[in-house]
Amino acid sequence: MNYSKRRFDWFGFIIGLVSLYAGYLVLWYPLNSLSTVATIFGVYVILRGVYQLWFGSQMTKYLGVRSGWTIFASILDIIIGIIFIANLNVGVMTIIYMFAIWFFVDAVFQLVTSRFYHFFGKKYYLLIVILAILNLVFAIVLLFNPVLAGGIIVFLLAFFFFATGVAEIIEAF
Repeated sequence: MNYSKRRFDWFGFIIGLVSLYAGYLVLWYPLNSLSTVATIFGVYVILRGVYQLWFGSQMTKYLGVRSGWTIFASILDIIIGIIFIANLNVGVMTIIYMFAIWFFVDAVFQLVTSRFYHFFGKKYYLLIVILAILNLVFAIVLLFNPVLAGGIIVFLLAFFFFATGVAEIIEAF
């Protein structure tokens, strides 16, 4: 067998260190982190709106189909993106509530689909129902406590950066 010696990956190591530092910054400056997420989301929504405008024009050009809804949705996206960037407080609060609503919808979906788990046994079904109810309670708490929701978003973002940083550093060796 021919084993080739793997070289140290400096780029991965640097990315890992930068990710660890980003995780540290997210935890140390949580409000700035949420503002940055709101800004990135705003830029993304603006770019998506511009893309949809272009796509709508291409539909008209090549297919002869006009879509007023595409134009309406793209203009709405651009306006929402501008609002997110121009008023970061609105952007941060919107992201926090979107996160809480996402948890709520997911918990309701878990409850609705839990009946399908009955086929795997009563204990498994009960476990899924109990976890779904706990998720629903958690989602309701997040809806009525935006500070907690913001803290959870920051924690998850920091965890992502820390996990990515550690993984990159390990892979560098």
